[in-house]
Amino acid sequence: MSGDVKPYNGAAESKGKPRVTHGEQNRIALTGPQADCLIILRSRSCTIPKLAIEAKIAINKARTTLRKLTELGLTEQDEAKLWTATANGRICRFERIPDQPTGRSLGPGAQRLLALLDRPIHGRDIARRLGLTRQRVRQLILKLHAQGLVTFGDPESPSWLVRRADDNSPTLSRDEERVLSSLPREHATDVRRLRVAAKLSEEEIKAIVGILNAAGLAEAVEGLLSAPVFRITAAGLEHPQYIRFGRRAPASRLPVQSDRVRRVLQTISEAGAVRIRDLGGLTQISRRSINALMQYLKRKELVAKAGLEFDAPYALTVQGRAVLAEMTFRQAA
Repeated sequence: MSGDVKPYNGAAESKGKPRVTHGEQNRIALTGPQADCLIILRSRSCTIPKLAIEAKIAINKARTTLRKLTELGLTEQDEAKLWTATANGRICRFERIPDQPTGRSLGPGAQRLLALLDRPIHGRDIARRLGLTRQRVRQLILKLHAQGLVTFGDPESPSWLVRRADDNSPTLSRDEERVLSSLPREHATDVRRLRVAAKLSEEEIKAIVGILNAAGLAEAVEGLLSAPVFRITAAGLEHPQYIRFGRRAPASRLPVQSDRVRRVLQTISEAGAVRIRDLGGLTQISRRSINALMQYLKRKELVAKAGLEFDAPYALTVQGRAVLAEMTFRQAA
């Protein structure tokens, strides 16, 4: 770029009007925004909003700049309706001239939007809270971005997440936000169910929950058969990118569900080990029913005898303790 640009000191061009010089090098005189847009379009095609973001100019300024560059035969729209440099625009030599000064004062809408950004926020939430259309919000944030007042979580989609330029709080990627918003609070869930809710691969889910755990936004607990399960933390619930009405992953399915089973497991847990004949009285379940229920819990590997003798008491297995903990947690939630 430096080989194509030379300083220009002519006061006659201070109004910012492009001109073609007829010196030895036949340079084209362009304003700063015009030169910046042309340089960008020489390397890649852009939409007008994308060009405005990269050139750090307002979207209306980008439109007028493209109009002038097109009049000069330096830019055009391709078949995909993207703006690009023409063959002449790619090889022409130019010099910069001063642009017309523009006021940097903010209108009422931009001031209200900037005041709202006490934390990163989605464009749709800005529109809802300010009572503006999404198109108007997009115009305002591009104007604020041109003045260096805001930055975007995703430059390819400016309205997705907006924050003040001086806000250094960490933000999540789109996939990380999706997983965070899929994590339940009232129960724990596993990778397989998160994969379905967030619509990501199992490997992506594992990597992302690791990131969220390290950031304190999620926590891993031991599930059944020692497999890890996950749920959101209080910090995760308060994160600005947590979508409160998002799709939550369902709970991992427990091998037992009923309140009567939970009451039996809780009684055994509190006692440490209980004989069947005593368990019926403690839980107020008939002898016949408690015998059948204990055989069922044995087959589920939730209880086992605590000794070798025939009438040895029963205690919870590791799996039984995990199931009871999860049932208790879900009941409290």
